[in-house]
Formats: sequence, structure tokens, C-alpha cells
Amino acid sequence: MNDERKKVIGLRIKKCRQDNKLSQEELAQKLDMKRSNVANYEAGRVVPPGSALLEMSEIFNVTTDYLLGSTSDPYTKFSLEDNDLKQIQRQRNKLIGKDRERFENMIKMLKLSFLDTENEEGDEFDEEDDL
Repeated sequence: MNDERKKVIGLRIKKCRQDNKLSQEELAQKLDMKRSNVANYEAGRVVPPGSALLEMSEIFNVTTDYLLGSTSDPYTKFSLEDNDLKQIQRQRNKLIGKDRERFENMIKMLKLSFLDTENEEGDEFDEEDDL
């Protein structure tokens, strides 16, 4: 993960903490960790582990995608049910050649339409992530 992305994550955590009127110490207590961990996350020196990101998203009532800088909307969750994903995978596996390539491109376009690719400074993130 590049330094710019780490800084975005840190800024999002700090903003959410401040919006919830929590000190670093109070957030650290809720996360059962040291205050220095929270300070390192907010400074962009360390990326929080997934479990901490999940806990913070619940404490702040925002999505993990928002904390990770993948979207500018802190509240909207787009998700497919497991059955939907399985059905999409089955259909994909039935396709070959150009049909499969077109299908995969369509899925990529759908994914990108649900993501805000700009961070708070207006710089674009890499859109070439795996599906």
C-alpha cells in the first residue's frame, strides 16, 4: 500500500474519531489497544489490521470502504448476497473466449460505477484492482 493511501486512511480515522468526540485514548480503550496505535494509524505510519478497521467502522457507524478511502460516502454499503455471487460465478464459468471477456469487462464496469475513485484531495486512486 502506498504512502498516499495510508495517509487517506489515517485522515479518515482521525475525522471519524473527532466527529464522534473521542480522544485518541478513548478510541484506543474501545479498541483494547494503546493510544500510540491510534496515533500511528491517524498519522498514516501504520495501516490498522482488518479487525481494528471493522471495529472502528462499527464504533463510527461508517463503512470499512469509507475508512479505506474506497468511497467518499461513509454510509452506503453495496453488497451482493452469497447466492447472487455464486450465480454470477456459475454464469461466468459457462462462458468462453470473447463472451467471457465481455462478461468480465461488464463486471469491472459495474464495480467501478459503485466506487468513488477520488480521495479528499481529488487525486484518483488506481482503478486496476482485482475483482
